[in-house]
Amino acid sequence: MSKNLVLVDFENRPKFDLSVLEDSYRAIVFVGANQNPPKAAKKKETAYRFERVDFLKIEGNGRNALDFHIAFQLGRILETAPETHCFILSADTGFDPLITHLTKNGLLSCRRIESLAELVLHKPIEDLVTQQAAIHNVPDTVDLVVCDRCHKASTIEHHGGRWCTNCGRFASPPDPERLPSRKKGYREPNVGERELRKPMIGTCSACHLHVDMSDGHWDDGEWVCGGCLYG
Repeated sequence: MSKNLVLVDFENRPKFDLSVLEDSYRAIVFVGANQNPPKAAKKKETAYRFERVDFLKIEGNGRNALDFHIAFQLGRILETAPETHCFILSADTGFDPLITHLTKNGLLSCRRIESLAELVLHKPIEDLVTQQAAIHNVPDTVDLVVCDRCHKASTIEHHGGRWCTNCGRFASPPDPERLPSRKKGYREPNVGERELRKPMIGTCSACHLHVDMSDGHWDDGEWVCGGCLYG
């Protein structure tokens, strides 16, 4: 099985062109019972778009019938080729809880995309490690930290931890000794400043310190203090 596999929800995304992706990708297109594969797949001038594509026409109608077929295919991949990177091409967010379960528990690399354009710049994980090592002049054995919330490798070094630039949180915890509040010259605001700022004391979900959250940021049910955001 290919290292990168796109599972296409044809009822939801009837237009696609796999030729825009590198050769390591192939696709399985799940065609609804009342649909037919695209005519372009049989035309000589457009057949190149479907050279690495298999069509799977489902049987029977029913709500989410096609979605269940895709979910079943993910189960087969997990059993037979768990090293495969799977991408579900669909705008249906109903896949997301299953994807979260698979990725959170380290069972299968899986992600939902709404366009193949999202994969044009996609590189295998080991390639990202090598690329990052070249940019930062570090050994290519460095561990690439993938954010456990957005599942992207867009993390940078920040206060001794790894900060995700995509969702704005620490993917790996910071070094408490390197946080702004521990630096020489840091001081608590005076009384006048406190009254002006109307401090709101709370616990930062990133550095886990009990600090003034007035200049912090509310992100998906969690507060991140200003020191972590702007330090």
